[in-house]
Amino acid sequence: MNIYQKNCLVILSLILGFVLSIAYGYSFRNFIDQPSFSAKDLEYKMMTEGIKTERYSISKLFKNDYSVNLSRPYYFPQHKVIVFNSYRDKSEQSFYKIDSQGNLVDSITFSQDYSTIIFGDYILQNKAYSSWIIDGDTTKKNYIEVNAGTNWSEDKVENEFDRLKRSAEDVFYFKYESLWDYDDPRNESKIDKAVFLINGIWYALYGKNLYVDLNDLPDHILPNLIPDDSSFDQPNSIAYVADFQKTNRVKENEWNGLAYINLLYKTDTIKIKAKLTQNEKPINNLGKYAAYNMGYFKPDGLPYAFIAQDDNYYIIKTRKQL
Repeated sequence: MNIYQKNCLVILSLILGFVLSIAYGYSFRNFIDQPSFSAKDLEYKMMTEGIKTERYSISKLFKNDYSVNLSRPYYFPQHKVIVFNSYRDKSEQSFYKIDSQGNLVDSITFSQDYSTIIFGDYILQNKAYSSWIIDGDTTKKNYIEVNAGTNWSEDKVENEFDRLKRSAEDVFYFKYESLWDYDDPRNESKIDKAVFLINGIWYALYGKNLYVDLNDLPDHILPNLIPDDSSFDQPNSIAYVADFQKTNRVKENEWNGLAYINLLYKTDTIKIKAKLTQNEKPINNLGKYAAYNMGYFKPDGLPYAFIAQDDNYYIIKTRKQL
């Protein structure tokens, strides 16, 4: 057999293998032994389609694409607002405000700074802060620096720290590494920064070894109410998978497919169709359905809720009665 014949044989083998793999995949997907889901498909809808019950509707929260690295919702019950945080790109960080009726009413954007954090009712950075959550003011405000020169003695800093802390409603700390350039002598001296909220104004004090790791922050993030894997496949009072349509097998006993989810919301059962993975033989405490790409967030005292899938947020609202 000459080289030309060998090459032709290899090409024919590759084509045959490709055709067989397509045929096998088609047959496997279309001949899964399961009942018809045509009735379920009429009853349950994807959230991207928009969902309506007699009393409620589900629609996309953001008409524009704000879903890039979107945080979980923060809830500020005293102000009746929800805030989302989003890293739009490497240079900007944005916050979006949802009012008490579920409408996007305001936003604010910061230059990217890894020190940016929601603390209490404020947005703090190492060099400035914002009261936007409280009053809608988009001005970034400078801290009032108590010892701008950072040349105080340790005893004087300690005494001033104690005095400010006694008057402060809140205290936050920035470590020297987030404050100074690498070659700045204040970096080498490990000069930290503590900021104190007193009567709506933040004061800054510099000193060595001031930093305290507040590892329980932030405390305004709404919890995800979707049950964990071990109970998402069982009827419960929040949400559960009522049925599952297999579309293709991932591996033995594991399938990708469409989950038909009952979300119990106030007086209705909202019927949602969503892409999930099913494990027919879960081990240990794992459940039958992995819900890692879904979330449900209900702020107490507000007339709406959020449901999320794959970083896209939808809002559940009461339908307007004509």
